[in-house]
Amino acid sequence: MTKSKFSQIILGAGRPFYGVKSSSLKEVSSDTRVLDWILQAGKYLDPKVHFVAGYQIDEIVERYPNLNYTINPKWKNTGPIFSLMQAKVDDNSICIVSYGDIVFREKTIKELMSLDAEVGVAVDSKWKERYATRTEEDMNRSEKVLISGKEFVGLYKDTAQDLLDAEFIGLLVLKPEVINFLQKKSSLFKSKMGNETLLKLLEFLQQNRFDIKVVDVKGDWAELNEANDLANFVLGTKAQSLKRLEEVITLSKIAPQVSFNVKEWNINPLKIVRNIQEKFKTEKVIVRSSAISEDSFDSSNAGAYESILDMDPSSKQNIIDSITKVVSSYTDNNLANEVLVQPMIEDVCVSGVVFTKTLSESAPYYVINYDDSSKETDSITSGSSREHKTLVVLRKNISDFSNLIPTSLKGLIPALEEIENLLDFNALDIEFAIGIKGEVHILQVRPLTANKNAVDSDSIIFESIETSKQQFRNLQENNSFALGKSTIFGVMPDWNPAEIIGTKPNRLSFDLYRYLITDEVWAKQRAEYGYRDIRPHPLLVSFSGLPYVDVRASFNSFIPNTLDNNLAERLVEYYLHRLSENPQYHDKVEFEIVPTCFSFNFDVWQDRFTKGGFTKKEIQELRGGLRNITIGAIARTKDDFASVDKFKKRFKEISDSQLPPLDKALLLLEDCKRHGTLVFSHLARSAFISVTLLKSAVEKQVISQEAMDSFMNSIKTVAHEFVTDAKEVANKNKNWEDFIETYGHLRPGTYDITSETYAENVEKYMRPVVDKVKKITIEEAQDKELPWLYERDKFFNAFTELDINESYDNLENFLRTSIEGREYAKFIFSRNLSAALSLIIEFGKSIELNKKEMSHISLSSLFNLRAGIIGSEAAHQKLSEESDFFKKLHLKTNKIELPPLITRESDFHIFMYPNSQPNYVGSGKIVAELVNLVSENQNYFDSLLDGRILLIPQADPGFDWIFGHNIAGLITMYGGGNSHMAIRSKEFGLPAAIGVGESLYKTLSTASIIELDVSNRKIEIIS
Repeated sequence: MTKSKFSQIILGAGRPFYGVKSSSLKEVSSDTRVLDWILQAGKYLDPKVHFVAGYQIDEIVERYPNLNYTINPKWKNTGPIFSLMQAKVDDNSICIVSYGDIVFREKTIKELMSLDAEVGVAVDSKWKERYATRTEEDMNRSEKVLISGKEFVGLYKDTAQDLLDAEFIGLLVLKPEVINFLQKKSSLFKSKMGNETLLKLLEFLQQNRFDIKVVDVKGDWAELNEANDLANFVLGTKAQSLKRLEEVITLSKIAPQVSFNVKEWNINPLKIVRNIQEKFKTEKVIVRSSAISEDSFDSSNAGAYESILDMDPSSKQNIIDSITKVVSSYTDNNLANEVLVQPMIEDVCVSGVVFTKTLSESAPYYVINYDDSSKETDSITSGSSREHKTLVVLRKNISDFSNLIPTSLKGLIPALEEIENLLDFNALDIEFAIGIKGEVHILQVRPLTANKNAVDSDSIIFESIETSKQQFRNLQENNSFALGKSTIFGVMPDWNPAEIIGTKPNRLSFDLYRYLITDEVWAKQRAEYGYRDIRPHPLLVSFSGLPYVDVRASFNSFIPNTLDNNLAERLVEYYLHRLSENPQYHDKVEFEIVPTCFSFNFDVWQDRFTKGGFTKKEIQELRGGLRNITIGAIARTKDDFASVDKFKKRFKEISDSQLPPLDKALLLLEDCKRHGTLVFSHLARSAFISVTLLKSAVEKQVISQEAMDSFMNSIKTVAHEFVTDAKEVANKNKNWEDFIETYGHLRPGTYDITSETYAENVEKYMRPVVDKVKKITIEEAQDKELPWLYERDKFFNAFTELDINESYDNLENFLRTSIEGREYAKFIFSRNLSAALSLIIEFGKSIELNKKEMSHISLSSLFNLRAGIIGSEAAHQKLSEESDFFKKLHLKTNKIELPPLITRESDFHIFMYPNSQPNYVGSGKIVAELVNLVSENQNYFDSLLDGRILLIPQADPGFDWIFGHNIAGLITMYGGGNSHMAIRSKEFGLPAAIGVGESLYKTLSTASIIELDVSNRKIEIIS
């Protein structure tokens, strides 16, 4: 008997459905591509492989030099049939034919080979539910056929109600007689069917009476027209993935299991009960859900179904009840859903969840969320952990930084790498537990549900990190008037960019913030206020597009100008060292690291400085300098406030001018920098001093917390006026036009050109406030102030102990004017900024660039246009090219992960998020539904916000509209105790947690209901 010969024809000539990389070269994991899977599936037959190529042929040949290649010269305008007819296969060869953008298993080819037919066709009867997010468009585009058992009936017709429809997956097996027939008809195919898919080939073969049978893969394959389709194929359900790994892993453990589907349970539950009892005897077990929809790439329903812990399997009824609860939690009635039973893990010291790539961007980092205190295996997944930690590790040269990995986690990353290699997939969500002896237990392995495609090459990220490391090294050198041998960088100290422009701003936002504040104005304000003059020294630097404060420069600028260089430098070094040793204070530096004004609790600072090696004389010098700054603040604040009104009048003159849009925009920015942000900076510094004095008075029991809250509630900030005016509009005492004129310039993102103004979306930001404010009772000021009025004399009397001799009226005016003035000044200067942004949008339209494109333009290019350095005739081309360039940089920036505080070079590779202590505002305890205001699908209208706790990364006056709703509480990721949102929350008596930090924020963002307990200073996830 002649031994059968086999050929494998891979049709890979066309462009990919998405992206630019050839589908066959798309990565399934870091080392495995789609073509590797296709070749592996047929390897057991030792076929002669023919790759029909066209698009990116050179790249494919370079990667796979040993294949037989045939070129489809007309690949741009022909289809799969034309490509198939290019391949020259041996006579009497059995041919496996497949598209180059699908993956399938060896068993599918074996089943096709076993068919008693001339043509074997792989189809999928589960095509409609293969993955949950499959679009209607994609299903309409799919190649559908009709089948009856193993019989191929024909192409799909929606009138054939009694037949099963299935999707042709793009895989055929053709016997030699079929190949010979096709070769004879090749001219016909090329001329009349060259543009058609393989479906037309099947129809043609059926018409010519070839016997065609099918193999139903029932969802066990994947194609690359959808970025989310591979992991279902690679992993399967929870039970399947663990079973596949259990016998092959060596660096971790997977507990033995009994698994079964709902259909099997319904047929013979007692048999399953016996299996469980025989397997586990009296050992405590966990009964876990393993639904088809639970652990897929597109729609992880992790935690959506029931799991029963610590179940005693010695009781038959216990087993039945537990399994029944799990099965009942499945809502889709899918009989293929599984249940998984495993023994409980004892003596756990660490538990957590690892993302082997970042969830939002599929960037090359391990993100490890873990709990090393509760000893529970589900504290992270359930949200019950109160001391969770987050470790982020760049997936490059990890062994070089292994000494920085916590001892308890030493064995985890090698175990993860082994699993990735075994699965040939590296975008995973892995739940783990670590025993007291360091053994790693794998509890779940599921594909990440990320929606973003991975970067074409992780090397882009690695190169950017190397550039940032070199920049960090260069910046350690001190070539300015700032004192200190080295520096560190943070996103929250001083003019905290994380709160104002976010951690990954677009180019124009970043440039505007630097121009208006952090290049010059910040240092000028400090020098005028009585601190050291370190000009010219910018405050912000950029690492891979992420804004960071140069903390050395910041700390220099908080040294009183009366101190000599020697003492000043020692203080800067002390501050930097203390922050490096206590990174959890990165968002509280003026309360825990560096005193910037005089206050009632200076004795606390005095003790710290004494322990830090400073003499009594040196401490007194610092005390005197801070006292002078505080006295100067009291003296100047009235004039600073008056300057705001002068600046306000200049706005109308510029707005009414007949200048072209770009010229007017830049003039508004120049005027804002000269007359707006400088005075705002002065008032912001004075407001900080005011609140510090009040807080320290409470701390030293000069006044009560109630008295301070009473005073803060009586402050009339812009947010208060916004709600008051909204009530006037609701009561017909103020017209809509005036209301919009006053507040319409506000934007939720003050510096972000893509953020719409209130006036641009009145229905979203203003009308709901007017509608809701009728229900809100605005207390009379005198009622709010009673506790303060009772205690303020004690507060003012205490100033004599600080050697500050001011009248009571001057002191109270200072407190009110500075706090109200800060909010008012920002409100006024943001009008200039907002108007400038609107004018830049208008200019962009004139050169056919939308606001999204303009967001990636540098401010310097706009000034160059005005100056004629860039000619107006070249504006569109130059700015369009620049926008595209900075857009690509921003996409890369979005994939970079860096810590909120960078103290050493290794922080670019591995870091722990600091456990920031939130700034709690108000009192009491509330339990309410959580609303994440940055959710892409979030709708802010009507009653959605009422009675809810709001979660938001950072907030500024552009978010004043939220206070017009009956919200129950507020939580922000960024922000300090004296931030805008903290002031507003105090004013409205709203329970809030300001600045909870990155780690806790990410945990809360997945919660539905939480408890915000301000009195006991804690936040707990309920569900």
